Amino acid sequence: MIEEELKRNLQKAQNGDQEAFGAIYDHFADKIYRFIYFRVSNKEVAEDILSDTFVKAWQKINQINSAAALSAWIYQIAKNNIIDYYRLKKDLVSLDEVEEILEVEISPIDTMEVNLQQKKILKVLDQLSEDQRQVIAYRFFEDLSIEEIAYVMSKTQGAVRVLQHRAIARLKEILGKK
Repeated sequence: MIEEELKRNLQKAQNGDQEAFGAIYDHFADKIYRFIYFRVSNKEVAEDILSDTFVKAWQKINQINSAAALSAWIYQIAKNNIIDYYRLKKDLVSLDEVEEILEVEISPIDTMEVNLQQKKILKVLDQLSEDQRQVIAYRFFEDLSIEEIAYVMSKTQGAVRVLQHRAIARLKEILGKK
């Protein structure tokens, strides 16, 4: 979806046009789903959070001022829903129970889907700081701009650039050792 089309759909959605909001959903849903799934590792939970994210986006669509900020705004809603999910889960079950559930929920098919290359990437990414991992994930897995990442992470664009630079340098260092 080009910028002008996104802008038109946002304006229409803000005037109550459900089809225009559907076009916005179609444009962002896959990326937002991957973003959520990467953090919750459960298909059904990711689908529920995705649904809730777009319900909230529809309810608050008039809060967004520009099409340029739309992507980061939807990611922020998704991020807040993920935080709420973990808060609720923390209040309902102990960590021991969560570990047992996670072990049981991993099926052989799910295990097969994560290929060797993905495991290597995740292992390398685990050696970065949390902020560096987030920047790398947002920038290269979710294809967000520096401006969008800064908004989602509540950091300046300069801070995001520094985090990205340091993360890439650290990844080169780690991969150079292997």
